[in-house]
Amino acid sequence: MNAKQGNNSFWFVILAIFFGNFSSILNSGTVTVALPFIMKDLHADLNDTQWVTTGFMLAMGSIAPIVGYVGDKISYKRLYMFSLVGFLFTSILCGFSWNIGSLIFFRILQGLFCGAILPATLTIVYQAVPAEKQALGISLWSVASMFAPAIGPTLGGLLTEYYGWKAIFFMNIPLALLAIALAARYLPMQQVKKGGSLDYVGLFTVIIGSTSLMMYFTQGNKIGWGSGLGLMWILLGVISIASFIWRELTAKSPLLNLRVFKYTTFTFGIIVNCIMTIGLYAGAFLLPIFMENALGSSSLTVGLAMLPGALLMICASLLSGRLHGKISPVYPLLGGVILLVIATLAFSHLSMTTSYTFIIGWMICRYVGLGFSSPNIMTLSMSAIPRESTGHASAITNWLRQVIASLAIGIFSTIYSVRTESHFTELSTGGSVKASLQEEASVLAMNDTFMVACIVTVVAIPFIFILSSRSKPAVPAVSKSHLQGK
Repeated sequence: MNAKQGNNSFWFVILAIFFGNFSSILNSGTVTVALPFIMKDLHADLNDTQWVTTGFMLAMGSIAPIVGYVGDKISYKRLYMFSLVGFLFTSILCGFSWNIGSLIFFRILQGLFCGAILPATLTIVYQAVPAEKQALGISLWSVASMFAPAIGPTLGGLLTEYYGWKAIFFMNIPLALLAIALAARYLPMQQVKKGGSLDYVGLFTVIIGSTSLMMYFTQGNKIGWGSGLGLMWILLGVISIASFIWRELTAKSPLLNLRVFKYTTFTFGIIVNCIMTIGLYAGAFLLPIFMENALGSSSLTVGLAMLPGALLMICASLLSGRLHGKISPVYPLLGGVILLVIATLAFSHLSMTTSYTFIIGWMICRYVGLGFSSPNIMTLSMSAIPRESTGHASAITNWLRQVIASLAIGIFSTIYSVRTESHFTELSTGGSVKASLQEEASVLAMNDTFMVACIVTVVAIPFIFILSSRSKPAVPAVSKSHLQGK
């Protein structure tokens, strides 16, 4: 194969995974803005309707740990295509839902298929893309996984307003069909691993543990973090995950190879990735609430305000991929996290008179920071993993991100709620105008929550310096392993 053919093959592989990745993640953001319309059309209350997103998230988090085992047994190409077909049909079923119960059921099924797509595509990048192009491949993979949630509210608002909420599900059909066609034609078939039975004990404990923890984090603010039901979920989750870890470290054929954590570069990379996920969800959760409640913005306006930053994030991510090999990935990673910290700190100074220019400007700063940091932390953490273990490493990465995302939303929701009540009490005794008390308390609580998110994000910086000292020897070793695997 000559250089031109190899380059064409690279881009076709990237396109094959891009459309599947993009459509599966996009589906999360578009549905969120459509929830009020779904409530009205299906005559459902808020508690039931929220399960359209909560059930989807729980399903995604629960399926991720089994991806490594299934991918090894049937190949990641087959797993990816099977997941795409499932995503296609469940999208159609969601669009034809006749009541809220059917929609929740179909969304849970859809979450199971979507939960396999992300780790499967990440593994395909490391197995199907030449070592010298993997950094660019990861940057493009990151574009899909970051741009989709950024543009989701904008696209969801447009589709729902002009075509109804069902259009957000039917929109998945052409994207999924295109991804299936490209995957069938251009993705190479990886060699499958023989032997080893399914670890049913590990599967049972990780599903129970993941679901219990995510239930606690997503519902804790409603049921009470210290209530009997809340304590039951957290205890069941902790005990189940502890049992899962013990099982995977002692089983002959583990469901998920947790021994990849012996690679310290991967371990510290996971820590930074989780911290960045918390910082990411701070903005994704809080800013729409502020803009809609304090500024009176529509969901479409919120989406449009985020669009410039999302577009520049793509440019930053692509530039980051191009810089790989020319400078250490630690530098754009560190620069990106610093931008994320600065922007998060800026958002801790919101007020009732905050302008859209202020919001858009700092959103651009956040997204550019994510564009530089996200692909580089993925490249650094996965660089230490041998080729044969990339499936399990990517499954672990995405599993933890789902759990951490649930934790972030739950914690920030609680901080925001508690601080709103506290500020409301303070303002009530201060003689403020009664009509504006709730709005003022809400904005002050928003600032407190952003400050917490800023402090959490700062914690990532020391780990980046540790990565800087540990990541250098890993790169040549990975390249060598890839050459040996060819």
